[in-house]
Formats: sequence, C-alpha cells, structure tokens
Amino acid sequence: MSKVLVVRPEDEKPGEVYNGKGKLNKKFYEKEIVKLQIELIKLQNWVKKYNKKIIVILEGRDAAGKGGTIKALREHLNPRGARVVALQKPSDVENTQWYFQRYIDELPNGGEIVFFDRSWYNRAGVEKVMSFCTNEQYREFIIQVSHLEQMLIESGYILFKFFLDVGKEEQKKRIESRKDEPLKRWKLSPIDELSLNLWDEYTEAFEKMFSRTHTPFSPWLIVDSNDKKRARINLARILLSKLDYEDKDAENVCLLADPGIVSYYSSVRAFSKERTDEIGKKEKKKEKEKDKDKKKEKK
Repeated sequence: MSKVLVVRPEDEKPGEVYNGKGKLNKKFYEKEIVKLQIELIKLQNWVKKYNKKIIVILEGRDAAGKGGTIKALREHLNPRGARVVALQKPSDVENTQWYFQRYIDELPNGGEIVFFDRSWYNRAGVEKVMSFCTNEQYREFIIQVSHLEQMLIESGYILFKFFLDVGKEEQKKRIESRKDEPLKRWKLSPIDELSLNLWDEYTEAFEKMFSRTHTPFSPWLIVDSNDKKRARINLARILLSKLDYEDKDAENVCLLADPGIVSYYSSVRAFSKERTDEIGKKEKKKEKEKDKDKKKEKK
C-alpha cells in the first residue's frame, strides 16, 4: 500500500509559509498549486479515457474569488475538455422556459469537466434577495433542485458544489479595489455595490439555501476565501481527494484539505463567521439582560 501525506506542508513550518497578515506567501502557493495542477491534468486524462462527466459548481458571495479559483484549477487543462459556464441574465425567450433549461444545455458531455461560475443557485441567492423572482418561482426551485441533482447523479454525472465565503470587510475591500484598478473594473457591477448594503439579507438567503439543498448525495462544501491562495489550494485538494483517478500521487502531493478552510455545511453552526459573531453578541446581550432582571428581582 502506497504512503499518503497526512501532514499539510504549511502546518510543518508555518513561520516560513505565512506572511505578516497570516496569509500564504506567494512562493509557497506557487509551489503547491503547480503540484495540484499536475494532478488535475491526470484527473482530466482519466475523465477523457473513461468518458466521465464532472460538474463543478462555484457559488459564493460577490468578490469571493470564484473566477480566480476556476482560472487556477483550469489553467493547464485542455480547454476542449474543461469548459467554463458563466451565463448572463436570462433572455426574454429563456424567461419563458423551464428555469433549469438553459443550464441543462451546458452540462458536460462524456469526457468533459464543466466549471459553473455561478449556477442554477442564482435563484436561491441574488434572485431571491433582489426580488428578481417571485416567491412562487423560488418555492418551485427549492422543490425541484434536489430532485434534478439526484437525477443527474443517477445518470452518471459527478457533482461538486462549492460555496466561497468571504468576510464583510474583506468583501468591501475587494469591491472597492475594483473601482481603482483598471484591469479589474470589468468585474464591477451595480449588484456588487448593492451587496455591500445587503449583507444580512444575503446571509439569510444563503443559510436557507444550504439548509434546503444540502443533501447526502449532493452536499455543500463551504470554503473560507478570505485568503484566496489558501482557498484555491484547499479546494483543489478536496476535489482531487474525492476522485479515484489513475496515477494519483498522494505520497508526494498533499491532498488533505484544511478543515478550517473547507468543510461540509452543517446546520449546527452558521456558515459565516460574521453571522456566528453576530449570534454570539446577541446571546451575550440576552445573558446580560437576564442578569439585570435577576438583580432587579433581588432588590
């Protein structure tokens, strides 16, 4: 039996890996991502050889790094077998169709990997928050989506659902930087601006989305993307670790994702750190109020 790396290299010498802000330094990141990109090429060869069909959904908050993550994963893959789907808002004709129809048209053929830069989950996120869909359309989506995903899996598709989460201040910083950097300005949209003022609404919508669409056969993986480099490395690790492709080099390449960066959604805890902190503050406030009431009763 071949050996498997059980210690993440960044955990062995953290002083040499992280910068003063606690983020991965460029040198370490580039060394690790190249190893993982080589494994991704092996994965693609396996997909092509056995006519596998892989769907990788990347959802997340605005400016969480979905596009950059897909670029890192796909950088050295054969573009003929690794497509990116980033659909515009539906046309007038598409609005008359079954909601999932335009996504069905983009599903991978045998031998393909398709990365969805946002997906059918738009309906549970931005469309819900911005009232781009009716309550009835939202309800219909929630009822149908898990059935659809189960049918896809039973038909031989391999489905991954990742959600890139980013903190409120980090999101604001990234969106503001898009205004100042000409090469990033194309990424800026009116929705980005509005999202800064709708943090709580998005958080509530995402929590409902997870609780209603996280299933044993199609689970959500939440990725802490406050450090983009750590997010990309650990997302690649868990993706590769879940697939039994040929020539996998788990002896020299770390495929052990950091559970502090990537973890399955759990209804036991809030997915967002800001949300967790907010809940904690509310609980402390309630405890203080109870203490005050008790003191008043004693008096």
